[in-house]
Amino acid sequence: MTKTYSVLHAHSHYSLLDGISKPSQIAERCVNAGIKTCAITDHGTISGCVQFYQAMKAKKIKPILGCELYISKNDSLIKEKENKDLSHFLVLAKNLAGWRTLVKIISETNRIDNFYHKPRISFDRLAPILDGNIIGFCGHLGSSISDLVEENPDNYTDKAISFIDHMKEIFGKDNFFLEAQLMDQELNPKQKEMTDIMRQLSVKTKTKIIATPDAHYCERKDAIDQRILLCNNLKTTLIDINKKLLANEEVPMGCFFKSDNYHIPDPEEMTEWHTSEEIENTLYVDSMCEEYSILSKPALPAFECPNNSNPEEYLRQLCRDGWREKIMNDIPESEHTKYADRVKLELDILQKAGLSSYFLIVQDIVNYVKKSGWLPGPGRGCFVPDTNVKMHDGTTKKIYQINIGDIIIDAYGNPQEVYDTLQYDINEDIIELIFENEKTIRCTKDHKFLTKNRGWVEAQYLSDIDDIVEV
Repeated sequence: MTKTYSVLHAHSHYSLLDGISKPSQIAERCVNAGIKTCAITDHGTISGCVQFYQAMKAKKIKPILGCELYISKNDSLIKEKENKDLSHFLVLAKNLAGWRTLVKIISETNRIDNFYHKPRISFDRLAPILDGNIIGFCGHLGSSISDLVEENPDNYTDKAISFIDHMKEIFGKDNFFLEAQLMDQELNPKQKEMTDIMRQLSVKTKTKIIATPDAHYCERKDAIDQRILLCNNLKTTLIDINKKLLANEEVPMGCFFKSDNYHIPDPEEMTEWHTSEEIENTLYVDSMCEEYSILSKPALPAFECPNNSNPEEYLRQLCRDGWREKIMNDIPESEHTKYADRVKLELDILQKAGLSSYFLIVQDIVNYVKKSGWLPGPGRGCFVPDTNVKMHDGTTKKIYQINIGDIIIDAYGNPQEVYDTLQYDINEDIIELIFENEKTIRCTKDHKFLTKNRGWVEAQYLSDIDDIVEV
């Protein structure tokens, strides 16, 4: 009987120029393969986790949120800004507290003194962040423990056992696992050799071992698309890569050009490659991970205001400063009341919506951009109330009819839950756009539309050559 399994090592297109699958495509693949749980483990980033969570939930697949970290072997390599000794290590969030810890980890990897071409961290810097809510595992080629084995081919056992003991110490005894990968064993004998070593270490250290794919695309047929993506990453062409392969020359990331097994396998394939214990242990890890929601109103960082003022007070003070600079001496006094009423109205609307910190952060960014001599772009734009919005169930609603809790579809085709609404009266020119499908949209001139040919374009600059992503 074929055993189901949980996918615990999978990359989306947020693994830039490496993975190729959209979260929605991963969810669809899981449905078609009869997989009930899937983790996202992109390289060095959690940027895709929200879309992944939403896509999985929409298909009733349990999402597990994680990351494949870039590990520097010691702090000196971080200080020297070298990447030659980076290894890979996977982490998964067990619960909501674990997700918050994962955010802290990724923030640490992106600090100026850690980041160098890639977000990096050492185990010494990782350990103080861990709080028992993160699962860690490794064992595939290129991971921390496999690199240790390959560097010490004649005496790796004691060093590997010491590494495993250290991982259990910093993650928690039951939160560290070894990893077995066999999807490419026929073309890559090293993969089978390393998995056999991991199996031996699993027995010696009484550490559970889990079966994982290394999924960079959904199905085998997608391999060619990923190879083209990799060529872009490597600044070469598929023709040149194939010439080198025919000449038996080494090519970077060669496994992906030789094999089409870096997909999300069917349970039947995993059963063929792995032991029952390794597959059952994926379900055990699944059971350790709670179902939780990461969706909420935007969690803005605290903005440090001068003179111990809070964001609301400081924003109002900036408006008063702006009044003295732009209104007091330049606008007739007879119109001051009209402008004052408008400022009060806008501040009341924005502050009731809890947006004071948002505007202060944006102002800080814009000031930095201007100080650096760069050109800041516009950051607003509005639709009129009777604009139709596509809903998650395929229907449409006018903007003024949308309520908190509704699920809309964003410009990228992803479902998004509405957490708040804001009504705002404007007095400016409105543009009317008429599309080939006879739909009409009215909006302010600076509202941006996502086009297939020019990216984001303001409404006032659109023309009949532009192809809007979806209307």
